[in-house]
Amino acid sequence: MRRPLRTRSLLLGSLLLLLSLVLATATVWGYVEGGGPLAIATGRRPATPTADIATPTPTPVLPTPTPTPTPPVAAIPPDLPLSARAAILVQDEPELVLFERNADEPLPPASTAKIVTALTVLRHAGLEEVLTVQEEDLVDPVAESHMGLQAGDTVTVHDLLVGLLLPSGNDAAKTLSRVIGERLPGDQPPVERFAAAMNAVAAELGMTGSHFVDPSGDDAEGQVVTARDMVIAARALLREPVLVSIVAMQRAEVRIGGPKARVIRLENTNQLLAQDGVFGIKTGTTDQAGQCLLVAYRAPSGTQIAVILGSQDRYGDARALLGLPEPPPPAPTPEPAA
Repeated sequence: MRRPLRTRSLLLGSLLLLLSLVLATATVWGYVEGGGPLAIATGRRPATPTADIATPTPTPVLPTPTPTPTPPVAAIPPDLPLSARAAILVQDEPELVLFERNADEPLPPASTAKIVTALTVLRHAGLEEVLTVQEEDLVDPVAESHMGLQAGDTVTVHDLLVGLLLPSGNDAAKTLSRVIGERLPGDQPPVERFAAAMNAVAAELGMTGSHFVDPSGDDAEGQVVTARDMVIAARALLREPVLVSIVAMQRAEVRIGGPKARVIRLENTNQLLAQDGVFGIKTGTTDQAGQCLLVAYRAPSGTQIAVILGSQDRYGDARALLGLPEPPPPAPTPEPAA
């Protein structure tokens, strides 16, 4: 009668052992999967905490602007036929030498020297200062370029600069250099002191191959410039707004005070100003220097500066360098009606 009871006890023990094995296996599996006791109790794995993890804000990607295309600079043949003894053409920004011929040869500057005269004046006088013309400042109106001054005239420095740079007045150069030279230190005559100041300005600018003796630019022993140096002088002038506005004018009127008060009408000697894009700078002509010309030109590729020294046809040389068209022929004068 006891054998069935024993059998039931063995079966019950086997069931309990099997249940323990199942629970143990489930516990180990839960820890392996990372759920821990919670996974065992609920049968679900806990969610991964995300509250403390900041989602990075994406950095906006800005489009790269397309650069404005710069028109190409026209190539200039090195054997370009010119009548000038020396010439150079540069682009100002970016700095490029587009053409040069004998650019470092010392040559007489003629009235292109007045560019350095004007730069020196700006360093030593105010534009609204009024100067009085003296007899020694006058020139022969037949033999020399002039603005039409007379002894006793009173003129502002600004208007004397107009007379210096438009009609290339030697009387304006003499008046300015005498008055300013009297203020400068030294025992030399005032004009020589002013010329020394011109050389100081040239040295400051880096004009290493030039030397000035006469503020008017007349032929004088030892007075020379190089075409490369005159590019430097032209760039210095283009940094002075008042001088840029003056050299760009084809004509102007200046008011003269004193006992013979009047208005003087002045014409620019630079005929190339009639060409589109040309806005300066200065002409010059003497027996030794020949025809000289500095040109500032707004080309499609940027501002260009041309220097021509010792030419027989300065405007033709300038047009060839800058690629400018020939001017149209003048219109015929109509015949009067009979």
